Amino acid sequence: MLKPMIMATALALAAAPALAQIGNPAMPIEIKMKRGTDTATISGVLVQNGDCCTYVFGARAGQKLYWSERGAVVRMVLTNPDGEAVGPGLYNPQPLPQSGEYTLAISPDLMAEGAFGPYVIKLRIPPK
Repeated sequence: MLKPMIMATALALAAAPALAQIGNPAMPIEIKMKRGTDTATISGVLVQNGDCCTYVFGARAGQKLYWSERGAVVRMVLTNPDGEAVGPGLYNPQPLPQSGEYTLAISPDLMAEGAFGPYVIKLRIPPK
């Protein structure tokens, strides 16, 4: 009885570092605009059977998110500060109706050709 419990504990501990990787939903990557600008560029690599990437950014109610992408075809889901998810698929510009922290999840668009590989997404949130 003790041996299976030790084995289960060891497996859980071995999996813990994978779950705590920066960029997963528990540890999203923070997007910060450089001082004096309203733009940011994020990039990554989408791989088959791999999780990628969760980002967070702050915005005020009434602002809009403008975006462009190149590279791998991505699926984007935006989660509002109140937890309501928008997507997959975002308007451009995407209205930001609440003040607070937004979460942007990026994953491969498995319904499209070219879903794997490097991607670059440019974001712009002009002041209101």
